[in-house]
Amino acid sequence: GVEKNKLPTGIVEKTGDYLPGPLFFNDESGNRRELAELIDRPTIILPVYYRCPKICSFDMANLAMALQRTSRPADSFRVITVSFDEEENSEDASRAKNNYTALLGESYPEDSWIFLTGDRENILRLTEAIGYTFKRGKRGLFIHPSAMAVTSHEGRIIKYVYGEFLVGDVDLALMEAQNNTPSTSIKRFLAYCLEGDPTRNRNLFNILKASVIVFLMARGYFLLSPADPAVEAE
Repeated sequence: GVEKNKLPTGIVEKTGDYLPGPLFFNDESGNRRELAELIDRPTIILPVYYRCPKICSFDMANLAMALQRTSRPADSFRVITVSFDEEENSEDASRAKNNYTALLGESYPEDSWIFLTGDRENILRLTEAIGYTFKRGKRGLFIHPSAMAVTSHEGRIIKYVYGEFLVGDVDLALMEAQNNTPSTSIKRFLAYCLEGDPTRNRNLFNILKASVIVFLMARGYFLLSPADPAVEAE
């Protein structure tokens, strides 16, 4: 496993490889889902943990904004956010889905962005398959990279997207996934979520919430935010 072998956190790209199977997870409604059945079209796989008070929140918000601006039809691809924290459950996934899909509006297909949780075995099989390594730190936090893998409808890894998940990068990766053509990733930068001062973590999350609220108000949406995950993570 990743933690047992004490591998460094980061990404080892495995472009052209196929995801293993079967892999089982639970979706935000608590339904057991087989990953290969969900990957029936070009698919974005974003590893996070939902109680993360730092970069995961920015990653999901940035991805939501890219999805809002994409030129590709919403039903032509799927987004799968999967938690690598086996202690999280469908309630955590449901809370995250409600928060971040609110950025997309009611017209966005509900099944086009799925939030998963799972057990340690399935999590490690998936993260190892896409070359994603992470490490559990203190106070329930994780050290992990910020990146997502894009696959074809066959579960073939086509490309990785790093950084702020700009809409142009996302669109290009989805087009290449549609063509089932593995491609070299554009490494704008690889950010890491590191351990730090809990107060600073909470401040970062509060900044994110304020930014999202302003964004939603500008478009006439309203974001309902439940318990602060920064508090839960600590």
